[in-house]
Amino acid sequence: MQGHNAGMTDTSAKWDKACKTLDEEFQLIASELPTIETAKALFLQLVGRREITQEAANALMFSLYFSGYLSMLLSFKQQTPDFEVPDYLHNHPVLEASNRWAQLATDGHLLLQLAQPIIRDTQDLLNALN
Repeated sequence: MQGHNAGMTDTSAKWDKACKTLDEEFQLIASELPTIETAKALFLQLVGRREITQEAANALMFSLYFSGYLSMLLSFKQQTPDFEVPDYLHNHPVLEASNRWAQLATDGHLLLQLAQPIIRDTQDLLNALN
């Protein structure tokens, strides 16, 4: 049982490091972002006890944050029909950074497997917002 907890602690540490990277790259304080706890829960659930590189963790965390951001925009748009959706979403800096981290990850095959549902959700959200 101790091994199980060690794996989750390692996963949490990767999450924390990815949040710190988001803070450094975008001056966004991850703990203050509205959807961050949901993103963290999804991250821990997706990664579980798998070993992933920090680059893959960064890519996954950034994409979870971006997906949450899009969900929030869609919610605003549904509540206020004249809500202006930013037109740069397809090349949003966080999305581009997520892609950059993904390319640096040596475990890209695992990352792609873990990120597949997020990629699908992001595409659906982008389509709904356009």
